[in-house]
Amino acid sequence: MASLIALSACSSGANTPASGSSNNGTSGEQNSGGNESGSKVITVSVVTSNRFLELAKEKYEAANPGVKIELKQSYVPPQQQAGSMTMYAFGYDPVAVEKHVATVNAELMNGNASDLIMVDTLAYAKYADKKLLANLQAYMNKEKGFNEEDYYMNIFDALKYKDGLYAIAPNVVTNQWFGNTDRIKDLKLDPNSWTWAQFSEKLGELAKKGGDPIMGYTPPEMLLSDRIGENLEQYINWNEKKAGFDTPEFIALLNEIKAYFDNKIIQEPQQTAGGVGKAIKMGESMKMKEAFINLKLQRFDSLNFGQMVFEKPELFVPPTEDGSKGSSFTAGMLLAMNEKSKNKDGAWDFLQFLLSEEMQTAPDLGGLPVNKKAAESQIDAMTKAGENPLTPELAEKAKEIVPKMQRFGGIEPKINDIVKEETALFFKGEKSAEDVVKSLQNKVTLYMEE
Repeated sequence: MASLIALSACSSGANTPASGSSNNGTSGEQNSGGNESGSKVITVSVVTSNRFLELAKEKYEAANPGVKIELKQSYVPPQQQAGSMTMYAFGYDPVAVEKHVATVNAELMNGNASDLIMVDTLAYAKYADKKLLANLQAYMNKEKGFNEEDYYMNIFDALKYKDGLYAIAPNVVTNQWFGNTDRIKDLKLDPNSWTWAQFSEKLGELAKKGGDPIMGYTPPEMLLSDRIGENLEQYINWNEKKAGFDTPEFIALLNEIKAYFDNKIIQEPQQTAGGVGKAIKMGESMKMKEAFINLKLQRFDSLNFGQMVFEKPELFVPPTEDGSKGSSFTAGMLLAMNEKSKNKDGAWDFLQFLLSEEMQTAPDLGGLPVNKKAAESQIDAMTKAGENPLTPELAEKAKEIVPKMQRFGGIEPKINDIVKEETALFFKGEKSAEDVVKSLQNKVTLYMEE
């Protein structure tokens, strides 16, 4: 339900008018291609196109006459009925992913890859190791028009690989938890720093009392994905091509997550008559009784969700293993630059445009902005909203969300699929944890060595 609210907020609102033109860094450079009219062409390889990139293309071309942005889709979705739209909440159609991987691999091998490549569905560390992606740190300076003070540099730092930066995220997604103050006031939990051990202990005590549900439902495989992402380097080491799933620690993690359900901290939701839930309008009070709701945050607007579900909501950072400050995040989109591109300056200029305040404030961004001014203006606008404005307390908490992101938790889709398939057998009670981790370790290792 939280995800649906986040998505509805993400797709609402009018397009932000252009606030200015981008710096044109394409003059006097060698270009990768052109069309019949002599226009310079910047090519961008994407899984499937999206409204944010199409809007950026439109605005960039208007501000840079003679430059064309070509969005090269690896997979074109089947025709939809007029006015309808298929949306995958936090990912892509698996068919589209497979097609994109095959297309990008072939183009890189043949030397005709795009100037910019969408890599959030790829094991892009492999490409960086083979010197196929440009180190973007070389472009992140004032000479290239990049001012570090305009951005949350902690995001770019967390994306580094072997002391280089081979992909940039124009948008990020993170988990935030809403606590129901009336139910958790006696648990003495720190909303800025708490551990999974405290989660198990404190909420386990609450569950023993019975009554209302403790935690908004999250499937075990999604919880596991988040926990792996929280300590991704512990499980996936691309540098040494090693996986880390065949350990007592990972077995303990599987048993811990299963215990959340066995101890009724998390329960599957009860079906209503006919299997249809109550329709909820944005801003309508839901008066939910859970102690916590886990929200996948794609837009600051979605923080209003807490004010809808609980009478007295409190925003919590997600628990971590040791309670250390700093949260993990995934990218709504990751873009890399082709090392063999003949149009690197033009590609970098368009990439910077995606990071500009103008584009970062677009309703179609699809994640939280990495541009500081864009983030702050969105939060400030929410406090002045005519309906359901954000409280000053939540607004201050909102301003701390992106700066506290310290770890990139994006699991390469193929590995994530393997993890889900193998561990589902454990959560269903069909295989032991020991047998699951052996199979999981073998399959992930084989994939990493390909």
